[in-house]
Amino acid sequence: MMPRPFKIQEKTKTYNLLLTVNQFDRLSKHAHAMHKKAGEQVSVADLIREAIDTHLDKLNKEQENDTK
Repeated sequence: MMPRPFKIQEKTKTYNLLLTVNQFDRLSKHAHAMHKKAGEQVSVADLIREAIDTHLDKLNKEQENDTK
């Protein structure tokens, strides 16, 4: 069995997240398809982190617009 790749190059914090089975299954299908297409490991956690970054960017832009 191959060890998990070290993907995050900065300080990390672990957080336990509760998802519905439907949410996890949908993310898992996307991760599997992206893994096959990209030829590199794509995990459910990768997709969750990417979604969080996208959402945080949107929130930051909204906050910037509110302060103008």
